[in-house]
Amino acid sequence: MTLEGSVEARNDRGIKIDGEWANRSNFGPRLDLPEVGARVRAEVDPKGFLKSVEVLESALPTSSRELTIARLAVLKAAAHFSADRADIKSADVLRIADCWLKWVLE
Repeated sequence: MTLEGSVEARNDRGIKIDGEWANRSNFGPRLDLPEVGARVRAEVDPKGFLKSVEVLESALPTSSRELTIARLAVLKAAAHFSADRADIKSADVLRIADCWLKWVLE
């Protein structure tokens, strides 16, 4: 069976896709579970165990807190990138961070 939709919930054993739980098997492949909010296509065996998970669209920051974390991470990366470049000023770091944040959120 194929489940396709958004990951509504996640725990260490499995994911909930559009109201249905699908769990990792102890005997099947060790699958990485996507984050809540990701759009996925999952192949599930008749007993409800995941055979494969394909991320169709990754989860984007949805809360103010998540967006702040993403902005700070991009700012830190831009500052690190610019640290050894004498020709880059602090205003340039902010422009770089804004550009990278737009890319992350696409």
